[in-house]
Amino acid sequence: RVAYLMYTQRERMERHGVLVVGPNPAFLNHIGRVLPSLGESDVVFSTAGGLLPGLRTSLEDTPDVARLKGSLKMVEVLRAAVADRQRLPVSPIPIGMKDVVVEINAETAEWARQEARDSGLPHNEARKVFTEIITYVLTERALGRIGKGWLSRSDKQGWEDMRSGLLKELADDDRFAAALDEMWPLLTPEGLLGSLYSSAARLTAAGADASLHRADGEAWTVSDVPLLDELHELLGRDGKVQAADAAALAEKQAEARYAAEVLDSLVGRQDHMDDEDHLFATDLMFAEDLADRFDEHDTRTLVERASADRGWTYRHVVVDEAQELSEMDWRVLMRRCPGRSFTVVGDLAQRRSSAGASSWGQMLDPYVPGRWIYRSLTVNYRTPAEIMAVAAQVLAEFAPDVQAPESVRANGVQPWARQVPVAELPGAIASFVAEEASFEGTSVVIGPPGVPGTIPASETKGLEYDSVLVVAPEQILADGPRGAAELYVALTRATQRLGVLHHEPLPAALSGLGEPVHR
Repeated sequence: RVAYLMYTQRERMERHGVLVVGPNPAFLNHIGRVLPSLGESDVVFSTAGGLLPGLRTSLEDTPDVARLKGSLKMVEVLRAAVADRQRLPVSPIPIGMKDVVVEINAETAEWARQEARDSGLPHNEARKVFTEIITYVLTERALGRIGKGWLSRSDKQGWEDMRSGLLKELADDDRFAAALDEMWPLLTPEGLLGSLYSSAARLTAAGADASLHRADGEAWTVSDVPLLDELHELLGRDGKVQAADAAALAEKQAEARYAAEVLDSLVGRQDHMDDEDHLFATDLMFAEDLADRFDEHDTRTLVERASADRGWTYRHVVVDEAQELSEMDWRVLMRRCPGRSFTVVGDLAQRRSSAGASSWGQMLDPYVPGRWIYRSLTVNYRTPAEIMAVAAQVLAEFAPDVQAPESVRANGVQPWARQVPVAELPGAIASFVAEEASFEGTSVVIGPPGVPGTIPASETKGLEYDSVLVVAPEQILADGPRGAAELYVALTRATQRLGVLHHEPLPAALSGLGEPVHR
């Protein structure tokens, strides 16, 4: 799909690229090798937990906490958390200036706060509005007290000089800066969310569930990534970033002024030359052009630039295993693609995440109501009919309304199950691995957490193997609907052979499996 889009719509795609969001690094590494072989390189690959530059996490919350964090209700919680940091003084804050003491009272702060909020700017950028109003009020109060009695109303220059002095004094006053920080602090997404999680009082003030509380507020999980991304939107750039941007602009303007001076000097030399046919540099170049010649150009590839830029927007986004994404995850993806050009692939029957989709309309209608097309993929090209018959029994138990896809082939190899004591599991797994080594192709051993020599089904999503061994399916199923989805994923990874090792009685859905023929 990606190669097709890049080939047929190259002009539209090549400047902004395509984002592919997959379920795990193994899947992304696999397709990351395939696409370049098809001649396509302007593609960024990421998991949902890797969509925020500079942050990579694979830690997961408990299902209940993940469901809370993935809900759209968290948008209001985060807005309330930001508003909670925009405080009014409990008592007037005295600001001692050279000739007078003025106070910031609650009434003034409330006016400034409302004006800043009404500006529609993100929190950090709205601080400028808040600061300007507080500064204006304090300056006018100080002017009225200091100038009264010795400056006439007609002495406009005197008033302006005094005002300028007071403004400079406030700008340099550490106590005034501290008061502003207390009432309207500059915030970072990580600092705000971490302090929210680690404070029961702040969680209550923001209307958040108490179960979000944790001692280490910044022990980030996958579910935190969309919340941090949301806070980037709510907070905007902090003061350091704004200052850096201003400095870069000033440097650029200085370079342009210097270039203009160079060109002016060339023009001066031209005045002393009479050859009308002579071509001068100034006939072809403006000051900005000359400055650009000496500017450092970004030599990074599109993928490198896009991966490092949270604000980068893509022409198209492809999502695999889309049923796992939460409502908050979808907000992140929609920001990454304002054109709403998506290819979404998923299977609701394989949903593992408690915050994932229960229907496609639930996730897509808020952004593209009536503008998305659903196509059901009913043909199974991967899994032989013998294995799919087993997987369909599991599917029927936890998702009876979902029709299993129909396999296009049978291979004559029957899946098997064998019961072994717990103590013998490691040896049985080792025997399977050794025997599979004699076959061509790939194999994998999938099991529940804590079973040595296995990997969880979640790490195999989107991938396929010639041979699959599922260990302790009864333990996998013990996780309820989430576990049933995991088992279904595990069973459907195989393209040729499937085996099951169990130490407790075989679950009813797998009761049709016979003993291995050659094992």
